[in-house]
Amino acid sequence: MSVSGFLLVTLISLSPLLALFWRRGQAPLPVSARHSALTLYREQLRDLERDRAAGLIAEAERAHAELEIQRRILSADTIVERKMTTRSEKKRLFLLLLFLPAFGFALYLVNGHPSLPPQPHQSTRPAVTAEMQALFDKLARQVASMSPDDPDYVRQSVLLGQVDEHMDRIDEALRAYRQALAIRFIPELAVQIAELQTQRDGHISADSLALYRKALDAAPGDAPWRLAVEARIATGEHDQER
Repeated sequence: MSVSGFLLVTLISLSPLLALFWRRGQAPLPVSARHSALTLYREQLRDLERDRAAGLIAEAERAHAELEIQRRILSADTIVERKMTTRSEKKRLFLLLLFLPAFGFALYLVNGHPSLPPQPHQSTRPAVTAEMQALFDKLARQVASMSPDDPDYVRQSVLLGQVDEHMDRIDEALRAYRQALAIRFIPELAVQIAELQTQRDGHISADSLALYRKALDAAPGDAPWRLAVEARIATGEHDQER
């Protein structure tokens, strides 16, 4: 965001406060303790009357509660409304309105600058301890040493792909997922592969479109993701026709 853009957004954000500051007359503060208290207690009296009419409260309890609420109303009615009358108070408010955007701009300069390029969130990978990394490496070696005929091969390959996906290693995750898909076609896994490829490529490629179609054909009729995949297919077909 440029400096001019920052100032424009700041001005728009502060416009309600500026309008309040420049309003003519000595208006009370936006939050009135007296008015809020009186409104609350009057509503409590109405609720009390409704409970009495519905037979939810005994007459003695209603009378005692009504007396207590009336006492609070009399006490709240004595609250003095504070008004912004003095020049010093207006000056402090004006300085506060100037200080807030200045502090925000200083904070922005500490963490960034308008000339810096955008940094996508996905470029940051989660931190992994040495112990966890050793477990991940062990899993990768274990999958690499397994035979595709092993009954546990598909599950371990999918698990390895999930680890790589979490670590933002998209290509490695796709490789592990495809190893599992080559042994047994799983519609949900095919959709996952297509989604990752679309995320990586920025568009629905012909290979991803084929995976979407094949997954939809093999999916049960009550699959919760059918509509989403149909929308992906429609988008991919539209993009390829252009």
